[in-house]
Amino acid sequence: MTSLDPPVDTAVSERPIASGWRRFSLAVVIARFAVPLAAIPAIPWLLINDISLLVLVRPQKEFLLVGGGQSRYLGEPDLLLLFLAFLPLGLLAVPAFFVIGRAYQSVLRSGDGPAWLHRAIPPRQLELAQRVIARRGPLIAVLGRLAAMPPTVLAAAAGLSDVSWRRYLAADAFGAIVAVSATLGVGYALGRAYQDSGIWLTVTGVVLFGVIIALMTIWIRREADRDDGRDDGRDDPGNGVPEGS
Repeated sequence: MTSLDPPVDTAVSERPIASGWRRFSLAVVIARFAVPLAAIPAIPWLLINDISLLVLVRPQKEFLLVGGGQSRYLGEPDLLLLFLAFLPLGLLAVPAFFVIGRAYQSVLRSGDGPAWLHRAIPPRQLELAQRVIARRGPLIAVLGRLAAMPPTVLAAAAGLSDVSWRRYLAADAFGAIVAVSATLGVGYALGRAYQDSGIWLTVTGVVLFGVIIALMTIWIRREADRDDGRDDGRDDPGNGVPEGS
């Protein structure tokens, strides 16, 4: 299948997505995939010379952390500038992925879409996101922002589900604001620690921050797996539980 014509019969929503919104969302998804990819060769230079531009083209926690540290240690860039640089690809692109998930359900489920679409929304990550959304609902948008879960893939999975777009996008926006503010705050504090106490305290802080993110990510993955295990145990009569107990 090479066409991205929306499915006529949708399993979740009977309301069609306007063609203009579909085309705009596809353009945003392509930009969200292509811009960070194209920026990879420039990362070393941007990391030293223009961290705000790096956050703009690759809105990732590690670069926000570095930006917060530079803001304290070097006096620039301004934390508000870093926050605003995160918004276009880090927050405002997420609704487009929700629309794509809602409009192209059959393509995403079957894996018959164009290669770039499945690279932007990897099927294995999408399947994990669907399981955890089925268990936790819009709350996962907040937790996913604090963990290392791609918000774009989570949004596409939410579009595939019966989650209200208003509730999900509100939860994602709240989670993004909390996560970005916390990351910049930690980076700023680590910049001060480097200034006052040297490299080792800063390295310790970075490691602890990474451990917290990793633990939250592991918990989310276990939630998805625990949901599957619960269903399997409930439906399997030979699960080791004596009948009539």
